[in-house]
Amino acid sequence: MGRFLCLGIAKVAFRLHIEGEEFIPRTGPTILAANHVSFIDPIIIMVSVRRPVRFMAKKELFSFPLFGWLLRQFGTFPINRNRINLQAFKQAASILEAGEVVAIFPEGTRGDGIKLRPAKPGIGLIAARTGAPVIPVLHQGTGKVLPRGAWFPRPHRIVIKFGAPLRFGEGQIGKRQDQAELFSQTIMEKIAALKT
Repeated sequence: MGRFLCLGIAKVAFRLHIEGEEFIPRTGPTILAANHVSFIDPIIIMVSVRRPVRFMAKKELFSFPLFGWLLRQFGTFPINRNRINLQAFKQAASILEAGEVVAIFPEGTRGDGIKLRPAKPGIGLIAARTGAPVIPVLHQGTGKVLPRGAWFPRPHRIVIKFGAPLRFGEGQIGKRQDQAELFSQTIMEKIAALKT
């Protein structure tokens, strides 16, 4: 009920348009790989997907007691962006092995909404370990709704697009570590391809 209410608000306030919902599996482990432009991106993903979604978030956000508590209530877990974080990777893998959905921002930080940053290798490593399909996701307009430094959202149209699933190992050769890094970059290319 809460999701439908927030979805209705998003469609009215931001003219939210969703494309490619059919690419999201109804059951089973799924990784959503999205570009990251604004703090509102996770909310847009949550209201656009019919299944519960878990998120990785930079550990610094959890240093604020109330905000950190709220993030954990939504199933968000921390990750250290400055080094390979085995604990976060294991937690993501555990969630996926339980058949749930994990959303990851492969760039590791917010971009400018124009050019995508290179992917961190983590998403490729998680996909390699779990075998979960990766759904590329593109936000457009969220940077206008809640730009850097803004405290309140502004009216602007938001479009979120989901692409066809990718699977680690399809057509890839070489060492597994190199494959994971290459797969991470392939994911970014598929996200970029969703731009209109």
